[in-house]
Amino acid sequence: MATAAIPATAFAELRELYARLSAELEPFRRHCDARGICCNFVAHGHRLYVTALEAAEMANAGVPADRALAESGSCPFLNGKLCGVREHRALGCRMYFCDTTYDEQRNALYEKFLSAIRAIETKHGIEATYTQVIEVKF
Repeated sequence: MATAAIPATAFAELRELYARLSAELEPFRRHCDARGICCNFVAHGHRLYVTALEAAEMANAGVPADRALAESGSCPFLNGKLCGVREHRALGCRMYFCDTTYDEQRNALYEKFLSAIRAIETKHGIEATYTQVIEVKF
């Protein structure tokens, strides 16, 4: 994923958005046992989609994507049971918890913040894509 065409200001705006998300998620914060099962998309029965800006932000972590993990249906940045790009992870990763007791609120927050990411992309002329992370060519 080439990030050179994306201006630094777009990444800064995305990180500010992630900080606001963190504050809004606080009432729903759940304990995480760091088992890594949520990153095995096939086994856990879900998918992670990312926008072009989010994929570029993940690539900015400087961690090589593991194509073998992606081909097996896991996040290409899974490092053992931990996230290898934690500070750069996508919106879906930031909002997902194995505990589903706040699904309705989470879905509304997801749509709100995805729209905000789209606005950043539009502002900076970044192509609007929405791709499963296992299909992104990092």
